[in-house]
Amino acid sequence: MTTVMRPNRQTRAQLKRLTRLAEFQAVLGWGVILVIAALLGTIFLRQSSRIATTGRQVQILQSGLIDLKRENSAIEKQIAEAQSLERLQSAAIRLGFIPARPDDIEYVIVPNYPVAETAVPEPSTPDAETAVAPPPATIRQAFWLAIEDSINDLVKGESREE
Repeated sequence: MTTVMRPNRQTRAQLKRLTRLAEFQAVLGWGVILVIAALLGTIFLRQSSRIATTGRQVQILQSGLIDLKRENSAIEKQIAEAQSLERLQSAAIRLGFIPARPDDIEYVIVPNYPVAETAVPEPSTPDAETAVAPPPATIRQAFWLAIEDSINDLVKGESREE
Protein backbone atom coordinates (compact mmCIF):
# COMPACT_ATOMS: atom_id res chain seq x y z
CA MET A 1 0.00 0.00 0.00
CA THR A 2 1.26 3.36 -0.90
CA THR A 3 0.66 6.25 1.25
CA VAL A 4 0.15 9.68 -0.08
CA MET A 5 1.69 12.31 2.02
CA ARG A 6 -0.52 15.17 2.75
CA PRO A 7 1.08 18.47 3.43
CA ASN A 8 0.61 19.63 6.91
CA ARG A 9 -0.89 22.91 7.92
CA GLN A 10 2.35 24.78 8.09
CA THR A 11 3.39 23.87 4.56
CA ARG A 12 -0.10 24.67 3.30
CA ALA A 13 0.03 28.11 4.90
CA GLN A 14 3.48 28.67 3.47
CA LEU A 15 2.29 27.58 0.03
CA LYS A 16 -0.67 29.92 0.32
CA ARG A 17 1.61 32.84 1.26
CA LEU A 18 3.94 32.08 -1.65
CA THR A 19 1.00 31.99 -4.04
CA ARG A 20 -0.26 35.36 -2.76
CA LEU A 21 3.26 36.78 -3.02
CA ALA A 22 3.59 35.57 -6.61
CA GLU A 23 0.19 37.09 -7.48
CA PHE A 24 1.16 40.34 -5.78
CA GLN A 25 4.45 40.46 -7.69
CA ALA A 26 2.63 39.83 -10.97
CA VAL A 27 0.11 42.58 -10.23
CA LEU A 28 2.90 44.94 -9.20
CA GLY A 29 4.92 44.11 -12.33
CA TRP A 30 1.97 44.76 -14.62
CA GLY A 31 1.18 47.93 -12.69
CA VAL A 32 4.72 49.25 -13.20
CA ILE A 33 4.53 48.38 -16.91
CA LEU A 34 1.21 50.23 -17.24
CA VAL A 35 2.54 53.29 -15.39
CA ILE A 36 5.65 53.39 -17.59
CA ALA A 37 3.52 53.00 -20.74
CA ALA A 38 1.22 55.82 -19.59
CA LEU A 39 4.21 58.02 -18.78
CA LEU A 40 5.80 57.39 -22.18
CA GLY A 41 2.47 58.05 -23.90
CA THR A 42 2.08 61.33 -22.03
CA ILE A 43 5.61 62.42 -22.94
CA PHE A 44 5.01 61.48 -26.58
CA LEU A 45 1.72 63.42 -26.72
CA ARG A 46 3.27 66.51 -25.10
CA GLN A 47 6.19 66.49 -27.55
CA SER A 48 3.84 65.99 -30.50
CA SER A 49 1.68 68.85 -29.29
CA ARG A 50 4.69 71.14 -28.89
CA ILE A 51 5.98 70.23 -32.34
CA ALA A 52 2.57 70.91 -33.90
CA THR A 53 2.29 74.24 -32.09
CA THR A 54 5.79 75.29 -33.15
CA GLY A 55 5.09 74.22 -36.72
CA ARG A 56 1.94 76.33 -36.78
CA GLN A 57 3.83 79.33 -35.41
CA VAL A 58 6.45 78.88 -38.14
CA GLN A 59 3.69 78.80 -40.77
CA ILE A 60 2.18 82.00 -39.38
CA LEU A 61 5.57 83.74 -39.36
CA GLN A 62 6.31 82.58 -42.91
CA SER A 63 2.93 83.88 -44.04
CA GLY A 64 3.72 87.22 -42.40
CA LEU A 65 7.12 87.25 -44.10
CA ILE A 66 5.51 86.64 -47.48
CA ASP A 67 3.05 89.49 -46.84
CA LEU A 68 5.89 91.83 -45.85
CA LYS A 69 7.88 90.88 -48.95
CA ARG A 70 4.83 91.59 -51.11
CA GLU A 71 4.34 94.94 -49.39
CA ASN A 72 8.04 95.74 -49.78
CA SER A 73 7.85 94.97 -53.51
CA ALA A 74 4.83 97.25 -53.88
CA ILE A 75 6.68 100.07 -52.11
CA GLU A 76 9.76 99.54 -54.29
CA LYS A 77 7.50 99.72 -57.35
CA GLN A 78 6.01 102.99 -56.10
CA ILE A 79 9.51 104.39 -55.55
CA ALA A 80 10.59 103.35 -59.04
CA GLU A 81 7.48 104.94 -60.55
CA ALA A 82 8.06 108.13 -58.56
CA GLN A 83 11.63 108.34 -59.83
CA SER A 84 10.83 107.67 -63.48
CA LEU A 85 12.02 110.34 -65.90
CA GLU A 86 8.63 110.67 -67.55
CA ARG A 87 6.93 111.38 -64.23
CA LEU A 88 9.59 113.85 -63.14
CA GLN A 89 9.40 115.60 -66.52
CA SER A 90 5.62 115.87 -66.40
CA ALA A 91 5.80 117.18 -62.81
CA ALA A 92 8.36 119.80 -63.87
CA ILE A 93 6.13 120.91 -66.76
CA ARG A 94 3.14 121.09 -64.41
CA LEU A 95 5.16 123.34 -62.10
CA GLY A 96 5.97 125.68 -64.98
CA PHE A 97 9.47 124.55 -65.93
CA ILE A 98 10.35 124.34 -69.59
CA PRO A 99 13.23 122.58 -71.31
CA ALA A 100 16.29 124.81 -71.75
CA ARG A 101 17.40 125.74 -75.26
CA PRO A 102 20.99 126.66 -76.06
CA ASP A 103 19.93 130.32 -76.52
CA ASP A 104 18.48 130.38 -72.98
CA ILE A 105 21.78 129.45 -71.29
CA GLU A 106 23.90 132.34 -70.01
CA TYR A 107 27.44 131.93 -68.79
CA VAL A 108 28.74 134.22 -66.07
CA ILE A 109 32.43 135.04 -66.17
CA VAL A 110 33.95 135.73 -62.78
CA PRO A 111 37.13 137.82 -62.99
CA ASN A 112 40.24 136.43 -61.22
CA TYR A 113 38.53 133.14 -60.42
CA PRO A 114 41.21 130.49 -59.86
CA VAL A 115 40.98 127.80 -62.46
CA ALA A 116 42.00 124.34 -61.40
CA GLU A 117 44.25 122.49 -63.78
CA THR A 118 42.63 119.50 -65.29
CA ALA A 119 44.94 116.70 -64.38
CA VAL A 120 45.02 113.45 -66.23
CA PRO A 121 44.35 110.71 -63.70
CA GLU A 122 47.21 108.30 -63.26
CA PRO A 123 46.48 104.67 -63.77
CA SER A 124 45.86 103.37 -60.30
CA THR A 125 46.78 100.03 -58.92
CA PRO A 126 43.76 98.11 -57.69
CA ASP A 127 43.31 97.89 -53.95
CA ALA A 128 43.20 94.51 -52.30
CA GLU A 129 39.44 94.89 -51.76
CA THR A 130 38.63 96.03 -55.31
CA ALA A 131 41.01 93.67 -57.10
CA VAL A 132 39.27 90.92 -59.03
CA ALA A 133 40.75 87.52 -58.43
CA PRO A 134 41.18 85.17 -61.37
CA PRO A 135 38.55 82.46 -61.60
CA PRO A 136 39.41 79.18 -59.86
CA ALA A 137 40.93 76.53 -62.07
CA THR A 138 39.38 73.49 -60.39
CA ILE A 139 36.18 72.58 -58.59
CA ARG A 140 38.16 72.06 -55.39
CA GLN A 141 39.52 75.63 -55.56
CA ALA A 142 36.03 76.99 -56.26
CA PHE A 143 34.61 75.03 -53.32
CA TRP A 144 37.27 76.29 -50.89
CA LEU A 145 36.91 79.85 -52.21
CA ALA A 146 33.14 79.70 -51.59
CA ILE A 147 33.68 78.38 -48.06
CA GLU A 148 36.28 81.08 -47.37
CA ASP A 149 33.92 83.79 -48.63
CA SER A 150 31.08 82.43 -46.48
CA ILE A 151 33.28 82.40 -43.39
CA ASN A 152 34.51 85.95 -44.12
CA ASP A 153 30.91 87.14 -44.54
CA LEU A 154 29.96 85.40 -41.29
CA VAL A 155 32.81 87.11 -39.45
CA LYS A 156 31.85 90.50 -40.92
CA GLY A 157 28.18 89.90 -40.12
CA GLU A 158 27.12 90.19 -43.74
CA SER A 159 24.83 88.10 -45.89
CA ARG A 160 24.73 87.60 -49.64
CA GLU A 161 21.13 86.44 -49.57
CA GLU A 162 19.05 88.23 -52.19
